[in-house]
Amino acid sequence: MNTSVPISVLMIGCGAFARRYHVPAFDEDGAVSIAGIFDPFPTPPTRALAERCGAPLTARIEDLPRPDGLSFALVTTPHMLHADHIAAMLDRRMNVLVDKPYVMTAADATRLAERADAIGVVNGVAYNRRFDRGCLRAREILRAGGIGEVRFVQTVQLGYERAGWFLDPAMGGGGPYTGRATHMADLVPWLLGRAPTALRSRLRFASTTRSDHGGFIELKFGDLECQVTCIEEGWHMWDEVRIFGDDGLIELRRPLAAPIGWQLTWLSQRGERGESLAADSHPGDATRDFFRVLREGGKPACTFAEAVASARIVELAFA
Repeated sequence: MNTSVPISVLMIGCGAFARRYHVPAFDEDGAVSIAGIFDPFPTPPTRALAERCGAPLTARIEDLPRPDGLSFALVTTPHMLHADHIAAMLDRRMNVLVDKPYVMTAADATRLAERADAIGVVNGVAYNRRFDRGCLRAREILRAGGIGEVRFVQTVQLGYERAGWFLDPAMGGGGPYTGRATHMADLVPWLLGRAPTALRSRLRFASTTRSDHGGFIELKFGDLECQVTCIEEGWHMWDEVRIFGDDGLIELRRPLAAPIGWQLTWLSQRGERGESLAADSHPGDATRDFFRVLREGGKPACTFAEAVASARIVELAFA
């Protein structure tokens, strides 16, 4: 990838994940600079980042500078704020990369996707599992028929954030469905290369003052069934996908000590053939992909338009 073309970034939000996942990709690319940070409640690490980069730190999104040259906005604010913040950056005709979940409703997802495409800006959703080498290898195996006809899919996600804005419905939207099942709403159809045809969900409601406890989603892809378990109890931050075929199994599991990265196990021919791949926890691949598209053309791995489907799945699961 050509890394000589300068890129300026406006950070819309600058929480722990943004600093852990995106900022290392900025630092690795010698031609990327932070032009401004919007954060109404900056933590000491955010203040330190702004000072290190010489970037203005503002409590009002309107006060962000307008960078010259090639630039984009990175939206990493609480979930319920994504739609308004994306719209504000599209008002500036800026390229936009947003962390998952894209937005909270299919209507907002469609509206913003159509607007971004109409004005011709690069737009993407940082579903990082689309860049994970274990997930990519699983997709290759499935495309090649490596486990025969797929017959059943099961995903298990346990644990969720224990405090902070994540538990506030006005900021986080929902609980584990919003913060965790949204990954599966993107990953499973992407792995299978199929769109779901039916959905049923059992949500465990908490109260009007805090987010739900998660629940259980059943997806059908024609005759193929997928069970998605996503609850806040259990072995905290457990993450796995199992795909069963007539002639094998693919298992993807995120090591508990790894914030990202999935290990792959593939068994076929009654277990006589196998392959394993260790998890790669290197952060920032979605960010680097966005740099590539800005400099060289093409489209990101997941555009706003492609993320509409995952927004619709999660919205229907809540409904």
